[in-house]
Amino acid sequence: LGTTPPTQTMDYHYDPITGAVPLQAVGGMLMVDLSQQEWGGAVYSGQTYLLTSMVIHGPAEHLIDNVRNPLEIQLVHRSMKNPAQQLTISIPISCAKPPPKPVKVRERKFIRRPWIGAGSAASSASSLSSGAPGPAPAPAPAPPPLPPPTTTTTTTTPYSVPRKIEAAFNADLQQFLLARPPFAEGQTVSVQLKSFDLSRLVETVGGKDQGAFFGYSGSQTSAPCLDSTMWFVRRNPLMASNGQVKALADALYKITNDFGSYRDIMPTNRRIVEVYRLQNVPLLSIPVENRLPWGSNPRTDSEMKAQTLAKLAKDEAENAANYIKDFESRLRSHQTAYAEALAKATPPPEDPEVVRRREEEKHLVSRVRSMLTGDANNASATVQQAFRGNRDAMNKEVQMINRQMSGALAPAPAPAPAAVGVR
Repeated sequence: LGTTPPTQTMDYHYDPITGAVPLQAVGGMLMVDLSQQEWGGAVYSGQTYLLTSMVIHGPAEHLIDNVRNPLEIQLVHRSMKNPAQQLTISIPISCAKPPPKPVKVRERKFIRRPWIGAGSAASSASSLSSGAPGPAPAPAPAPPPLPPPTTTTTTTTPYSVPRKIEAAFNADLQQFLLARPPFAEGQTVSVQLKSFDLSRLVETVGGKDQGAFFGYSGSQTSAPCLDSTMWFVRRNPLMASNGQVKALADALYKITNDFGSYRDIMPTNRRIVEVYRLQNVPLLSIPVENRLPWGSNPRTDSEMKAQTLAKLAKDEAENAANYIKDFESRLRSHQTAYAEALAKATPPPEDPEVVRRREEEKHLVSRVRSMLTGDANNASATVQQAFRGNRDAMNKEVQMINRQMSGALAPAPAPAPAAVGVR
């Protein structure tokens, strides 16, 4: 890819920036917020992306031929139709003698060059090679939390403005270095710019490989690391003087407690790296519909992120609810159909031998029941007959005893009167 001619183009245009802008130390990097005014943008795949910020990392987040440049400037753009979609133009910065890295900064594990055929290689941040085309970066976890910032707000080392007589002196970068850059998290320095033209960072007019960029679809390099960024990485670094690179690198190392402001490279997941030519056009057509409001009370990046994530969460919740509702309906339909099928099913014919045995058992039970019933009736009749005989005999004995007692208790008859003779 290092010598492959560009196969596609992308238009961009920036107006020169004049006036005071804030250079902030935020999230372990240096950032210039440019969202308060329209300074230009780029057109990619039919969508217009407006410039929102300029971010400086150190060391660089992209590796080119396994070389990590001392600095990287990223021009961050957002789609006018969908603020969650980003386009980032990345510009590696190099110098004749890069400053030494602190002990805490070490090259983390990465693969030498993009894979050709299967597997992994680059990242977003990415490892790009001058070899054959390979896959491009994939989304990855957010970088680890920043270490605690240094507690001091002053430094014992006096700051000196980089000298113009140094080799590869860059007049555009110098505008950010006329005062000491922020060196503590949360610190802000007001920078007075004068006709600062970002296109001179994107292209070195008449320079080697003018306008050639690696292009790939990847993820953001800062939280929440959404897989929603189109990257364009300048193929050859922008040169600056040793003093200019050291001034910015020193500030970034101080902000990050000597860990550096860059993200580990990630697997490519079969994404393709292509070569683009970025071309500066005199006028960029910006549609008026679906644009972000500017002026005295513009929407902030935080608001756009919050609204976008809220919409994504709402859509996912609705999709999940609809899926559960559909699943419940299908499950109920299946249960009803299964119950109806069971009700209509004809039982299989029984074995004749089983039927014969069941009938014999029923007949035998009936006979036993009849025998038991007859025996019970006979026993009952016998008992009743014996009881009646005993009762009659007892009645006779009682009557005889009554007669005997009546005779014994009757009074004796009176004696007959004597006969009296008549004279």
